[in-house]
Amino acid sequence: MDLGIAGKVALVTGGSQGIGLGCAHRFAGEGCKVVIAARTQSRIDAATAQIGHGAKGVSADCTTRAGIACAVKACRDAFGSAPDIAVFNVDSGPKGAFLEVDDETFAAANNNNVMAFRWLVQAVFPHMKDSGWGRILTIGTNSVKQPHRKLPRAAQNTYRVGALALSKTLSAELGPFGITVNTLGTGAIATPQFKDVFTRIAEANGQTYDEHVAERVAEWPVRRMGTPEDMASAAAFLCSDLAGYITGQVLVIDGGNLETLQ
Repeated sequence: MDLGIAGKVALVTGGSQGIGLGCAHRFAGEGCKVVIAARTQSRIDAATAQIGHGAKGVSADCTTRAGIACAVKACRDAFGSAPDIAVFNVDSGPKGAFLEVDDETFAAANNNNVMAFRWLVQAVFPHMKDSGWGRILTIGTNSVKQPHRKLPRAAQNTYRVGALALSKTLSAELGPFGITVNTLGTGAIATPQFKDVFTRIAEANGQTYDEHVAERVAEWPVRRMGTPEDMASAAAFLCSDLAGYITGQVLVIDGGNLETLQ
């Protein structure tokens, strides 16, 4: 199936591992000109070699305005254009339960989830407007539908929803320019970050990682962990010509784990 994005410039933040790397792989396979942004140069080098297809990488902290500007500049330097496709995928900030965290934790979550998303959109909008086509996608979490109760994520539960509200607002404002803005809500995806989380929970319960995963997935309709490739397939579709009439939406990729209707 031709997604109609061959030749498009795709920027994936947090693209050196996990879901971001999976998305970068998929975009490159669809013929996009890919730039990944991440903090650690050694991981960036390994990821671009793995992706192939002429993918480029830049060391940038995309939770800062300067880092985002650096990433967008890297697209122009490498391919002569700002991104046509922008995937916002960053760490959501410090974790903790409400009674355990301080104001700085909430401020960091606001910065990483909402402000950094704002800065990315500001940076990529002019080119997308001029070309009459653009795709903006946030890698979020299924907690925007149902806040986590088993994981201490008070600040993330709050500001992930804030980012979703901003995405919905932007979909209305940017739609007339041919730009769609959507969100992917992740469930339990087999990434290094999620493995760390489940390993800590398993150890606290006197289990191995594999035992804990087996216990968890036995309760889910699709009885396995998700993969970065699962996320990347959905990302590629939402960023394609085929999804031009889909905007302001959140698509949850969690194997049916959530029990909510909406």
